[in-house]
Amino acid sequence: MKQARLYDNPQEFAGMMMKHLSESLNVSIQQNKEEPLLLEMILNQGKENERMEVSLHSTMQTYMASGDLNTAIDYLNGVVDCTIGIRMNQGLAKLDPQYIYPAIRDNRYIEEAGLQSTFLSEEYLPGLGVIFIETKDTFSKIINQSLLEQNPRFTEERVKRLAYKNLQYSGWNDSRMSLKSPFRSSCYVEVFTDNDYPVECQFLLPEMSRNHMPESCLVAYTNRKTSLLLRSDEKMGTMSDACFLAGKSRFKEVVKRSYRNLPQPVSDQIYWIHKGKAQLLEEA
Repeated sequence: MKQARLYDNPQEFAGMMMKHLSESLNVSIQQNKEEPLLLEMILNQGKENERMEVSLHSTMQTYMASGDLNTAIDYLNGVVDCTIGIRMNQGLAKLDPQYIYPAIRDNRYIEEAGLQSTFLSEEYLPGLGVIFIETKDTFSKIINQSLLEQNPRFTEERVKRLAYKNLQYSGWNDSRMSLKSPFRSSCYVEVFTDNDYPVECQFLLPEMSRNHMPESCLVAYTNRKTSLLLRSDEKMGTMSDACFLAGKSRFKEVVKRSYRNLPQPVSDQIYWIHKGKAQLLEEA
């Protein structure tokens, strides 16, 4: 049973988050005039580069689906811990080339959360893009133009090259669970989750996937920690085959539940991968 929600609109939800952050960190916080779920934290009034932009879109989406305020509080505590770490460690802006990886996000997040300083990103699939992060210790830093300016040795090209090199060097990450569909015994849902770094780009890198992926399958990037893959003993060599099995196995429903109910959602879209190439399911 879903819990009763205390905050039913973006203004109320953002107001609660702003109050908690302001009291915890003693900082000035303001809302984006056009988008109340974008908050700007001003860490130092006299220094333009000591600002953080916090996007609440995915957190509120999860909260609205479940009514669980604990998810929002956990997210807030993560922001607090990260901000305190930045204040205490002046060298946190320094990039470490060993810990840079590509990560998948939905296009709206890339555009809206990167308004203050554009994220380093590239197109990936319809509705999705790739950003580049440094994930180390307890922090993950999104690499944006401001961070590049503070690290002049790191060009956009170098960051991208390092990210994919690190992912390949780390090796293929197997699924944590393989679940046979109770609705279609030939179909299996592979769950890729709880890795120490983002692994979702491995599915479309030929040098990583060629010995680990079936010729045809379905993939969904439901949230930042979870990717779902559907494989089948039946043929999935055409878009029609893929759509048929996605429906019969209830994979579409699994994807939507994961997207709606788990923290930090990314996308409920499903992509058909055939011979190393991907396209949106049902998109001819």
